[in-house]
Amino acid sequence: MGLRETKKLQTRQAIADSAMSLFVERGFDHVTVGDVARHAGVSEKTVFNYFPTKEDIFFDEVPERLEALGETVRGRQPGQSLVAAMHDHHAAQASRLASPGFVHFARVIEESPALQAKEVEVMAEFSDHLAATIREELRLHPADAQIAANLLMSVHWQFFRNARAQALAGRSGPAAVRRLRSDLERAYRLLEHGLGTLDSPLRS
Repeated sequence: MGLRETKKLQTRQAIADSAMSLFVERGFDHVTVGDVARHAGVSEKTVFNYFPTKEDIFFDEVPERLEALGETVRGRQPGQSLVAAMHDHHAAQASRLASPGFVHFARVIEESPALQAKEVEVMAEFSDHLAATIREELRLHPADAQIAANLLMSVHWQFFRNARAQALAGRSGPAAVRRLRSDLERAYRLLEHGLGTLDSPLRS
């Protein structure tokens, strides 16, 4: 990566970091793009050069997460199923989502209808990106790939919601990690065995 690209990434990260500190302090809906620009020491135009909307600043890790989803599908171990690979991908995030600092992220979303609406858009983007990758890698019919992606992302979203609920309830650390992974295990068992198992509840 050249110096120019490195500088751009550093500026983007500085804007995102400055914004997050303000969002945590004041609440997302009480911070303007102008506030973010002043705090980061850049112009509003510069902020918009990197982030189309204020919501995109908060969800600044979306490009990285999209790439990680695609790599999870493309980089599966020989013989590893798509479901198993996605399970591993999510389980690896449990420690981060159960860390003490995650509560700040969770609280900002909880208090902002605008961010909750943006989250719906982000999850749809994840589903479409995952569907395209699955279609390409597994040579599936587009409709089948989209169904698979939608199901996998429903688990992803619930995992994220469970993590937020834990954080807001004041739970973090090893016990919270175990709870997240247990909930995840249950979700993936249901996904693997199908909704037909609902008339015979899965054991906890």
